[in-house]
Amino acid sequence: MTTSTVPPTPIPPAPTVASNVPPTHDDRIDLGGLPLVALTAMLLLAFAAAIAMPFNISGIVQSFIVSNTVAGLVATVEMACIAAGSLLFSQIGARMNPRAIYTAGIVTILAMNAAAILVPDVSLLILVRGIAGLGAGAVAATVMATAGRSRTPEKTFGIINSFVGVMGMILAQVLPQALKLSAVTDPAWGLSEADGLFMVYLIASLAALVFIRLVPIPPRQAFSSSNPAPPPAALPASGWLALAGMGVIFFGHGTLAMYIVEVGFETGLTPQAIGNTFAAASLIGIFAPLIAGHLGARFPATGPIYAILGAVMLFGVLLAHATTPMAFFVFAPLYAMTPIAMMPIALGALARLDPSGRLTGAHPAFITLGGAAAPLTGGAIRDLAGDFTATGWFVACCILLGGGMMFRAIAAADRLRRQPAAIPAAEALGSS
Repeated sequence: MTTSTVPPTPIPPAPTVASNVPPTHDDRIDLGGLPLVALTAMLLLAFAAAIAMPFNISGIVQSFIVSNTVAGLVATVEMACIAAGSLLFSQIGARMNPRAIYTAGIVTILAMNAAAILVPDVSLLILVRGIAGLGAGAVAATVMATAGRSRTPEKTFGIINSFVGVMGMILAQVLPQALKLSAVTDPAWGLSEADGLFMVYLIASLAALVFIRLVPIPPRQAFSSSNPAPPPAALPASGWLALAGMGVIFFGHGTLAMYIVEVGFETGLTPQAIGNTFAAASLIGIFAPLIAGHLGARFPATGPIYAILGAVMLFGVLLAHATTPMAFFVFAPLYAMTPIAMMPIALGALARLDPSGRLTGAHPAFITLGGAAAPLTGGAIRDLAGDFTATGWFVACCILLGGGMMFRAIAAADRLRRQPAAIPAAEALGSS
């Protein structure tokens, strides 16, 4: 018996690239180890006051003898300025030295934390915290733009958000003691409950300066007159809509989350017991983002994101109706930290759509802009309704709206994952 061989099908030559098309560049960076830890530590130390905003509201209410609405206004201004700083530096930061941004931002935060201890009234406190917010926004946008250029964005954002849980656990143990500082010091010093909080943030911002020299700096491409820098690709409306949806979600979440301390007080708990509850919440915040980042790198984003949002809605309604310490112990940690599990997956999806990091760099602006309106809105709803039950239903409505706004971009990222070579990122986002 004879055999015959079939000649292999010839492989067509690769198409030539026109000379006027600029070569592509791999802008991704390997982000891990000590540089990632330093980047995360610097961010969280500089951002401590924003992470602990519920304690700030409670401290302001006690120190200045004002309503929840007025205390919420202070938080609103600070969060709005964080958003403004984030949005500005997410777009212009790529043309500046990142370490210069970090230094200027952290020095501003440090100075304003010191000034907050000295201000005599709420009106000046609003000004001081607003300036601190601008510095925090610049730092946050620059860090997140760097993280968005990671080769493994889901894992990178998972680690960053996990350390938010670590920071939350530390603050949950330290801040209840800081609120008591005025009671254990000489009355002649004139310290209030809020002064103890701002002293903690002052120390944290001092520590943040140590990490500036250790943070990673993304490499810059060399361009010249013969090889000019290509104009940045336009970011389609679907990407901005997704960021706005995140803002709506965190706006709704914040209307109740900013008042978790007050919810705990209404169930009869002490500041220390509430701090212990926050420590438990931080355990969720440590492990949930790591798990989410691991899964997000392997599976489509749509299912996990909307499952998490559904859980947040449920926990919010149950927490708002909590009347016993046990209900608070169960639902406060779940409600406070479950949204953090969504972020590595959602930001990883945006990083796939925009490798330049501009979308991920802009995300703190939208989240904090939503959070900026949350304290004032949440305080007003609480004061008008007399309890927090109406706030819980308001949270659910915001999550439904924000989740719908995110859908097109998340679905586009999933299509890009399935066909990475066939769909350019901008096309996938624009055609979703």
